[in-house]
Amino acid sequence: ASLSWLLQYHLRISSTMTTSCFAGSIFLATAGVSTAFTIRLPPILPTKHHVHSSASLFSSTQAQSYLDTLSTKEADGTSTSNFWGAPRNEQEIIDFISEAVFNDVSHHDAASNALNDNVAPTIDQHLQRIEVISEEPPLVIVHGFLSTEHCDDIMNAVIGPEEAYDNSENVKNQLKRSTMGAKQDKSQQRTSSTAWLHPEHCPEPLDEFSARVSNLSGLPTSNFENMQVVRYQPGQEFQIHTDHLDSFNDMDCGGRLATCLMYLNDSEDNVPEESLSNNDETFTGGETFFHEFDRAVSPRKGSALFWWNTMERPGSKGYDKNMFLNVDLKLRHAGLPVLSGEKWVCNKWMHPLPFPHGV
Repeated sequence: ASLSWLLQYHLRISSTMTTSCFAGSIFLATAGVSTAFTIRLPPILPTKHHVHSSASLFSSTQAQSYLDTLSTKEADGTSTSNFWGAPRNEQEIIDFISEAVFNDVSHHDAASNALNDNVAPTIDQHLQRIEVISEEPPLVIVHGFLSTEHCDDIMNAVIGPEEAYDNSENVKNQLKRSTMGAKQDKSQQRTSSTAWLHPEHCPEPLDEFSARVSNLSGLPTSNFENMQVVRYQPGQEFQIHTDHLDSFNDMDCGGRLATCLMYLNDSEDNVPEESLSNNDETFTGGETFFHEFDRAVSPRKGSALFWWNTMERPGSKGYDKNMFLNVDLKLRHAGLPVLSGEKWVCNKWMHPLPFPHGV
């Protein structure tokens, strides 16, 4: 799915221009700090039927050649998408994520991320929206990345510190004081609690999350760390930092190429006022702040942030999965202090090479 949308997108544009049907209104699109002009096609175009039926415009040789420019075939048989290796505009990013994550053309409108007028929306589709904070380096919010039910399942799979606490490292899914860096040191820079979930702790939500992260990043799930679940209580924070460090290059799996961070519960800012009295899972504060873009993201349950931590990305000039990865300081970020309640998030970190005991 992460590659097929590109061929479909190219075919869609070729088809509409060939038949002189490329018409519509121009909208000004604003998402985060990005601004773009988008041409909205008439309601009958495009549909998945039209996209797929346009395949005859390319010969099989042309289509294969086009796909070859978008992916790298590894010796172990896995493929890595090259989509993120080149600068993309807002519309291209929205189209890619729509197809890769949601496998749906209904989000293909940078002006509003509006649903296709000819498709009856589902409840999930109303929640699914893509926000581009930055085109280059890429920084996006994918709303509705996972269902609220799966978010609850993930939180419930974590064992609280008060439940038969075991200090051994064998109980991975039990909350313990968060650590930092390759040496896993405790620090006042990061004062939350952390647990690690393996697939057996919460099979369906973790499998779906990993599959969507793989489609989004273009990296195989074998290159992922286990899911890290983090709880922030009042006053706790993670001061400004980068997710990749030079020392991570010494790991067998290489450095942390990319991050997908998902919110497991809502900030009060994202809950209707009339519902607050009946909701004891909300919190205040705890925004994710990106200094370079002067953007504080308010946590919304089931929404995911995605970005690349390094200057080098699959598909970029000279990229090699065994190369030394340099941190992209533009992606420095902080988890601001929680003011009240508990904030819950989960992280999935990706590497250029397989991660031992990952997924």
